[in-house]
Amino acid sequence: MERQALLIQDDPIDLRVVLDEAVLSRPVGGDAVMRGQLQKLIEAARLPNVTLQILPFAVGAHAAMDGTFVILEFEEEGDADVVFIDNATGGLFLEKTEELRKYTSIFDTLRAAALTAGESLEWIEMLVEEPLWKSKRRVSG
Repeated sequence: MERQALLIQDDPIDLRVVLDEAVLSRPVGGDAVMRGQLQKLIEAARLPNVTLQILPFAVGAHAAMDGTFVILEFEEEGDADVVFIDNATGGLFLEKTEELRKYTSIFDTLRAAALTAGESLEWIEMLVEEPLWKSKRRVSG
């Protein structure tokens, strides 16, 4: 809740997100929880300081398949930008210029391959009504 508040405070952060389609397709917590999460994404995506894009499965393999990362950019002089890489045991902060450049390049590539913010919002709104996890076309296990 505290992190979500950063989006609506008096001086809100700018947030640019690319979500893999898998995040929207795999049910976690059941139908009601998933629909609630999709609704929260819709609310956030409508904020002027948020850009949310979906990277569809059709893109295929991509440079971020190793895992999630966050690029933290700071406006204050002397505050260095960092990349946070999330993993099963916690995470790792990367601060070297070359590391930042590499992850910024990966993020730019993902943004270019992803749906536009408008298309992504429409897709999420459609998923609230017709969730993929309830689709009749399933791979049986």
